Amino acid sequence: MHEMSIAQSILKIVLTEAQKNGAQKVKVVRIRAGQLRGIVREQLAFFFEFITKDTAAEGAVLEVEQVPIKAQCKPCEHTFMVQDYKFLCPKCQSKDVDVVEGMELAVKEIEIE
Repeated sequence: MHEMSIAQSILKIVLTEAQKNGAQKVKVVRIRAGQLRGIVREQLAFFFEFITKDTAAEGAVLEVEQVPIKAQCKPCEHTFMVQDYKFLCPKCQSKDVDVVEGMELAVKEIEIE
């Protein structure tokens, strides 16, 4: 149920930015979430809707862009998309890789009135 704490963090950021910009209403919130975060979109949307009641973000649409996992092989430096959670370089078959995308979690954009 880490989606509740993520929803709370998103709302805090959104309301802070809305207030800074003199917004009366938040219409849309767009976030980028790496696949490795394991976020269940439906649960996140449910918690976000629940905690936004009686705030400037009540009724706002939460859009989640899922970022696929990308890794870079340390020995051969090949960058590749990770498929089926197999962290194996397709070029040299090494398991010695670094994740370069897929862990992020960020508020990308907020539409306000």
